Amino acid sequence: MKDIQTREDIILVMRKFYDKLLADDSINFFFTKVTLVDQHLEEHFDTLATFWEQALFLKGGYKNNMFQKHLDVHQKSPFNQEHYQTWLQHLHTTIDENFEGNNAEQMKTMSQSMATIMQIKFN
Repeated sequence: MKDIQTREDIILVMRKFYDKLLADDSINFFFTKVTLVDQHLEEHFDTLATFWEQALFLKGGYKNNMFQKHLDVHQKSPFNQEHYQTWLQHLHTTIDENFEGNNAEQMKTMSQSMATIMQIKFN
């Protein structure tokens, strides 16, 4: 298996990750009812790819405040410990199923850090 190296690799991870999220009734309502992300997935994947390109490859271009966006969702429908665990499990599984290497490990580490910070700041 190869490492995550391109924007296309990131989009592949996001597509497969969101397939898992949207199929999981314990968390899919955040994407189908609270935010309606499921109605504009391609645009969302593009935003996520830009975020992760900046995080992993230092490319720049991401202009949003990721924490504020998630805080806005949390204020509509609070995230709990199980939501964070489910989100991380699906993301890490998706990465492991498709990639291996430094960037794949970095993406898992960064996502764990983001989830930890959100839990501390939002609760």
